[in-house]
Amino acid sequence: MDERTLEQGATGNMNHPGHGSFHPVAGCQYYDGGRAWLTTLGHDAEAFTDDGSAFAGAKEFQSLLLNGIESAMGEKPFCR
Repeated sequence: MDERTLEQGATGNMNHPGHGSFHPVAGCQYYDGGRAWLTTLGHDAEAFTDDGSAFAGAKEFQSLLLNGIESAMGEKPFCR
């Protein structure tokens, strides 16, 4: 994550203190009786091409998405 884009000293919702210099790009949590999985990666349509050749790391990005979705669905271990 490019920390230059973050407001200095800002806290998240519910007064979460933030992550300091460590900013995960994917995470999970149990929320309101369900499961939530998120990532801050990928907003470019090329990331979702069928052959995964749009950019270096596209196949790994697609794997991250698929595994995150499957874990939130309960098909794979969650929050490990």
